[in-house]
Amino acid sequence: MVYKLNILHLLIALGAAGCAGVVLREASGRLVHPSRLFAAPLLAAVAALFPLAVVSPEWREPRLWGAALAVGALAGAVRGFTMRLQVDHTWTLIRLPRGRDGLWMAAALGGLAVLTVALTLADAEAAPFEALAAAGAAAVAGHLAGRALALFVRTAHSPHRDLVRL
Repeated sequence: MVYKLNILHLLIALGAAGCAGVVLREASGRLVHPSRLFAAPLLAAVAALFPLAVVSPEWREPRLWGAALAVGALAGAVRGFTMRLQVDHTWTLIRLPRGRDGLWMAAALGGLAVLTVALTLADAEAAPFEALAAAGAAAVAGHLAGRALALFVRTAHSPHRDLVRL
């Protein structure tokens, strides 16, 4: 039996799991530092770049990947500008009362990571679907990055609210 898995699949899984772990804190409504918003997009970018490397070269579509990243970033920025946000300027902390969309994105990224591994174990005719899974992961990473940037920009201009540490 020949194994097709390599270290990149482990890095994809670790990036998706790390992204879910980071987003879980903000999704539960706990206080976070605004700079922590960028940890999930960085881990998601790791989990989105490596599926592109796993795809066979003849099916690799960097333009599709880039377009998915841009569309995801635009959707994430719109979501970030429309979310409810509570800011404590004294302690430089924020709370996202309804920030569960990041958790949904992390779950989608985990599902795409599992799909990438399953497609790699499948026959060679699954290569186009691997490219689509890589584009989906790029869209998720773009969504998280656009959302984090929009929330970070809104943090400076949001009114102060005394938040109790949990």
